[in-house]
Amino acid sequence: MPTQYQPVNQNTEYLGQDVIIPVVHPTHTTQVNHTNYKYMHSFPHTQSVVNSASQEHYCVCPSTHHHPSYKSKRYW
Repeated sequence: MPTQYQPVNQNTEYLGQDVIIPVVHPTHTTQVNHTNYKYMHSFPHTQSVVNSASQEHYCVCPSTHHHPSYKSKRYW
């Protein structure tokens, strides 16, 4: 008689290996030192006094018509 074949009985063998992958989850803290400059503006007001004076010079020399003996002198 001819040979008879049964359906193949499929067996699976699992061969696994663990691969370790390091995963780092870093954290960081930054300390911020802040200086706030506050400019305080003021508007002081001062007052001053100026005293002024002026002078004018006039020549009131007698004319030769009034005093024939007087000679008028001019300085400018």
